[in-house]
Amino acid sequence: MSKASWKSGLRTEIASPALIKLSNYLQFASISQQKLQSILIDNQKALLKLSRKSQSTHRYTIKMQAEPSDAPILTTAPIKPSETPDGIEDSAALLQSFASIPSLAKAWAFPSTDGVRISIQHSQRNLPANAQRKFLTHFSLNEAVLEHGEADTSLPLDLRDALMVSPSPSGKHMLIVRPASAGNGNKDTSAILEIWDRSRVLQEIHVPCSLHGSMYNDGWFGSGAAWSPDETRLAYVAEMPVLSKAPEFGGAQKGPDGKKMEGAGPKGWRGIGEFQEDWGELNTGKRAPALFVLELSSGQVAEVQGMPENASVGQPQWSPDGQALVFVAWKHAASNFPDFPQRLGIVFCFNRPCALHAVAWPQPPERGSAPPAIRLTPPSLQSSFSPRFSPDGKVLVMLSQVAAVESGAHAATPTLLALPWEDVAPVIAIATSSSIFTSLPQPRRIVDIVWRPSDVESFPGLYCNVLPEQPFVGSSKTLVSTVQWRSNFAVVAIDVETGDVTRITPNNGSSWSLLAVQQDWMLVTESHPGQPFKLFACHVAESQRSQPHTWSWSRLVLPDTENLPDKISHIMGQIETRTLQINPTTGEQFPFEAVMIRRKDLGNNLPTVLTPHGGPHTAYPAQYFMPLSFLVASGYCVILVNYRGSTGFGESALQSLPGSIGTNDVADCMAALTAAIGHGWADSTKVAAVGGSHGGFLSSHLVGQHPDAFCAAVLRNPVCNISLMVHLSDIPDWCFIECYGSEKGREKAGSGPAAEDIEKMYQMSPISHVDKVKAPVLMMLGAVDRRVPYDDGKRYLERLKRRADGPETRLTVFPQDAHGLDKPQTEFEQWVTALWWLDKHVK
Repeated sequence: MSKASWKSGLRTEIASPALIKLSNYLQFASISQQKLQSILIDNQKALLKLSRKSQSTHRYTIKMQAEPSDAPILTTAPIKPSETPDGIEDSAALLQSFASIPSLAKAWAFPSTDGVRISIQHSQRNLPANAQRKFLTHFSLNEAVLEHGEADTSLPLDLRDALMVSPSPSGKHMLIVRPASAGNGNKDTSAILEIWDRSRVLQEIHVPCSLHGSMYNDGWFGSGAAWSPDETRLAYVAEMPVLSKAPEFGGAQKGPDGKKMEGAGPKGWRGIGEFQEDWGELNTGKRAPALFVLELSSGQVAEVQGMPENASVGQPQWSPDGQALVFVAWKHAASNFPDFPQRLGIVFCFNRPCALHAVAWPQPPERGSAPPAIRLTPPSLQSSFSPRFSPDGKVLVMLSQVAAVESGAHAATPTLLALPWEDVAPVIAIATSSSIFTSLPQPRRIVDIVWRPSDVESFPGLYCNVLPEQPFVGSSKTLVSTVQWRSNFAVVAIDVETGDVTRITPNNGSSWSLLAVQQDWMLVTESHPGQPFKLFACHVAESQRSQPHTWSWSRLVLPDTENLPDKISHIMGQIETRTLQINPTTGEQFPFEAVMIRRKDLGNNLPTVLTPHGGPHTAYPAQYFMPLSFLVASGYCVILVNYRGSTGFGESALQSLPGSIGTNDVADCMAALTAAIGHGWADSTKVAAVGGSHGGFLSSHLVGQHPDAFCAAVLRNPVCNISLMVHLSDIPDWCFIECYGSEKGREKAGSGPAAEDIEKMYQMSPISHVDKVKAPVLMMLGAVDRRVPYDDGKRYLERLKRRADGPETRLTVFPQDAHGLDKPQTEFEQWVTALWWLDKHVK
């Protein structure tokens, strides 16, 4: 071979993962025998490693570089499986366009001379990094902007490496928390706190691991930091420090003082130590949350003293005068399930008892000298959280999920309560004991539980999980919040004196959510399956503060922000929705809803995806959700089923499901499918069931109980066998309540699971119908899921594969994902794979 042909490179493709001898391809190269042997060994090792890892055929490319001295480089590229439908590359490109659309994660409104200043935190999937890219934009909002209808938005500011961003109420200061690695920190630093003003960094504080661990910014225990009214200090939530080190073995001997003797000696090691419980799903390995206060004048961080014993604390709020810190405490032992020895999971579990407490501030500097925290709510009120103060400082409002705590259901209908802070503050200032709640006023109920709305237009209950950071409009009389209202989100105004609730956003089939409030200004978003978001603003005139039914909204355009990628812009304009009111065919007669979504340009009788939500006590709102809009854009009619037991329809309908899962909810799914077929949207011969968690429970039930109605199933971390899940899950209480109902479930949880419980749970599970399944099943599992551990789904799939006449199956396990399967690359792969599966078996 000539030198020129050698420099052009020699490329050979081999469609086999077996070991390959390279000598035939190197015979023209003047490489020494020693070099050749090295190349052969390196490539054999690489190919052997790849062959062991691969479960499908790959194409391996061996490319010789230009110079003989360069070692060959082995690259791999997957061969498209022969069964992959044509056009899968187009589907991936379409999904990438959807994945590029940012979402509005959070917003703040700050006072200004002629209106308000708005800061919005956006979130965008960063697929190559498998992370969320966060960035900030800013704009001014005033009467002139409202009249013009377009805001002059700043360029985005990347928040890379920022673990937390928390501006002060005035907007003059900001806390940014970064990991230790971002500021030349060392292994003994847990976090770096930066305090900014509008011109520069004022302080950079390195917090040692001996003081606290990682910050909590999960939206439940902690959500940003709580700034004091004068902005001289802030409170935040972080992991407690390590209280005891693991035992050390071997190593140098210790002297009389207990310290290691200097000099040479054997190498030692540390053991593991005693197991430490955590709060389950998404909290694996995290120590209990504790409260800390940063004093800006000194730069000192101190742990708040006097906390309740054997409890986790969070959700801090400063009193209006800054002389007290209010917070929520969750006892590690659930009082409503006293026989469970372990700490139960807390994510999406609003049935965990909690109470409001407070400590006076400042505290004595000597550790252990501060008086214990005062409990603000009586023991008879087993749930109180999300505390917020009125602007005039007279009222402390809070949410309560007492219906969830008392029934055992993981979510129920919240209530809104209020304490007269003027009567509480003096008691905290002089208190020296934690047992004085008898001298405190009882919380007043502002919004009560709605058991059964009178009609579909009536207020169904205050379905919100947390109040806005600043929820009051204009005065201290009116509170606003986002709530779930049947199959939509809506923004409501609540009169804190009378309890009157007014829906202040249009009832137009879209979902509306509150972003920010400042004085008389409000910023909201409108969303539906064909529209990620649109911004609207409202400026309440002083004369209209007590008349929320007169408030009106002005469209607010953010240049570039709402532009959709060209590939999907036209498609999104074709997406339409319709919400159906459906009467049940079994059990108690609580009407439920199904949201149908399709592309209107594709006409009627489309291949259909029936999608029940998880929970079961949650709901699907008619709003933009990227994976489902992707399926609709790809030609499917998607049916979202808000079956009996969903939130947003009143407490009676919600409590009708526990004890009847696998029956009533399955019947409602089939009734929704029948209704969609009757309206001409769904093709009865081309239907798939797609769901995750309890939605996966229902999807696997559907293909087992109604095997001839479905062409395929896509199951994401599904509940397939409750009799197995009860032993493995972080929420075993769920298994008892949902199988037996509230009263009997709580009774059984105290002594079970007995043999009869295991049998009942098995019979109520999809595994009991596994031998009837005909539809091909695609299953996707998270290997670190603690809510529905992946063995649950894996065993179900193995039962299908053991059948001689079993359907086609496919399993993907994501090794680093938990229950939500929501890492960006995981989300992308699962929905591209899901569409491939649906196209193969349904279309």
